[in-house]
Amino acid sequence: MNQRFLKMPRLGETMEEGKIVGWLVKPGEAFSRGDPILEIETDKTIAEFPALGDGRLQEILVGLDETIEVGQPIASIEIGAGPDWTAQEGDDEPALPAAATAASTADGDDLAETDLLMPRLGETMEEGRIAKWLKAEGESFARGEAILEIETDKTIAEFPALAGGKLLTILKGEDETVAVGAPIARILAPSEAGAETSTVEASPAQARDQAASLATHANAASSGNGARLRATPLARRLARARGLDLTALKGTGRRGRIEKHDVLSFAQDPTRGLQPATGPAEQVSSVALRRGRMAYLDSGAGEGVPLLLLHGFAGDRTTWAAIASGLKRAGRRVIIPDLPAHGLTDIEETEPQGLGSDLPELLKSLDVDRVSVVAHSLGAFAAVMLAQAAPAKVRALTLIAPAGLGREIDTGFIAGMADAQHPGEVSHLLRRLSVQGADLSEPALASLTKALSAGRLKRLADNLAGPLGQRIDALSPLHKLSATLPIRVLVGLEDRIIPWSQVQALPPRIAVHLLARSGHMPQWDQAKEVLEIILAQGDGR
Repeated sequence: MNQRFLKMPRLGETMEEGKIVGWLVKPGEAFSRGDPILEIETDKTIAEFPALGDGRLQEILVGLDETIEVGQPIASIEIGAGPDWTAQEGDDEPALPAAATAASTADGDDLAETDLLMPRLGETMEEGRIAKWLKAEGESFARGEAILEIETDKTIAEFPALAGGKLLTILKGEDETVAVGAPIARILAPSEAGAETSTVEASPAQARDQAASLATHANAASSGNGARLRATPLARRLARARGLDLTALKGTGRRGRIEKHDVLSFAQDPTRGLQPATGPAEQVSSVALRRGRMAYLDSGAGEGVPLLLLHGFAGDRTTWAAIASGLKRAGRRVIIPDLPAHGLTDIEETEPQGLGSDLPELLKSLDVDRVSVVAHSLGAFAAVMLAQAAPAKVRALTLIAPAGLGREIDTGFIAGMADAQHPGEVSHLLRRLSVQGADLSEPALASLTKALSAGRLKRLADNLAGPLGQRIDALSPLHKLSATLPIRVLVGLEDRIIPWSQVQALPPRIAVHLLARSGHMPQWDQAKEVLEIILAQGDGR
């Protein structure tokens, strides 16, 4: 194997630099010609760049979100024998010119006349307009060299050759609109490339599949179990921004491909679009405690102090799906219970002060000595009660939109969620939680409404808030705890349930993070930022 540098490619005529938004192979992983290597963002689009030859990624030289000039090294790779497909114009050791590439095999038996088909450049693309031919009839081209520009309903992109060859006959001229999989030119190319360009004898169905294989190469990435995970570049980018693990999602696009709406639906409704559980670590467990059975999720493995995630009023373990996914990818053990009176836990509770009373017993049953607690809203009050009652169990507190810091609260939201009888009521109330909205799928909305209408939360709601506002006080214990315990508070500046300004009453020892473009659920609105803050805490890892 020969060591080479992979350099920032030029994806368009005017492109001078690009931003790396995702690596699709890891150091040490091998890839084949046509496999996607990385995602690149230009001033016009986001595209996955396919390998122009076989190889193995050795070392990534630049980080995510770095902007790199065209031609600058971005990774070191190993390539096999044959032409150096990584070389670019202007290199000290340039790749073979197109004419030489074609001529070198002109007298061989491995060339074939074949059709170049209109490729599928996006999951929703059914046709494309030929904006410009970049090669004339009779011209040769090298592997990786752009052959033509294609305009779709979303972008204009140059289409590169996956093998060296020669353009024989242009079948479709500029400004013509052509269906995906239809022939647009006759080319002379190595017979090996026939599977990627199709042949005259191929049936229309085969032609569509073979053309689509180019898009598959350009848009697929390997999942952890070796299977091909299909997702659009935008879906991958949104998932990264929200800290989501794409392997946990089920795509609704063509051939099961994960699309933008799949990511957004999952972020707003984590119970929707989940893949079947792959093992016990993903299944809901329960344990018999003195007051009844408590349901929980436990990733079961990880480094450092385990993280205990506590949901807020009317929530359950699923509200943490995005954050939990990111924490597990970072190698942390994550424990997420359904608090009393919530979810699948059958323990009833009418007093906010009692929501955390079963947690020491839960941790003992899981053989966990100490945890860092990440808690939201009313769950933050439960976390404070836990730290106060069992200080040896708590290493640190991260409180998100915590209840109990002041009098004001949206009492209509609390009362409405405690006594909701119709899906429409629940929909309107949920939209107050997030700046992005929180429109659940119909099955999830019906399930949540059924659970709320059972009335388990009515007395708890009465003891949480009344005509004068909040009936709980977390400030007094927080003043005491902050003297010995690392505590951080995160609030969204667009919170419509609890005013963010209540953090001004906190003692100065508590770090406060103000998150723009976030409502009462920063872990939904700014999942990436929240995840980074959680992981940045020195908690004994």
